[in-house]
Amino acid sequence: MAQIKFATLNIYGLTSQTSVAMLDGFLRLQEIDTLLVQEVTRPVLHDIYGYTTHYNIGASMRGTAIITRDGIGLDNVTMTPSGRAIAAKFRKM
Repeated sequence: MAQIKFATLNIYGLTSQTSVAMLDGFLRLQEIDTLLVQEVTRPVLHDIYGYTTHYNIGASMRGTAIITRDGIGLDNVTMTPSGRAIAAKFRKM
């Protein structure tokens, strides 16, 4: 089985393109395959080239996301209505 490098991050409402660029640099520098993110306030993370983002932003406009390197597939993405939790199962690689 291949190894997958994980990280978790509270981004506290990341909204500017500068902040997204810093996150992009972090993902690449640390060679992160899967990032689990909390305190997402709007879907700005889809601009990270080579990564796919699965969002769960609730009615309070706060939520969670899973960002995976392209090629890492997720199945059974499950979300709570509040946006406070998201879960998924990795597809076999």
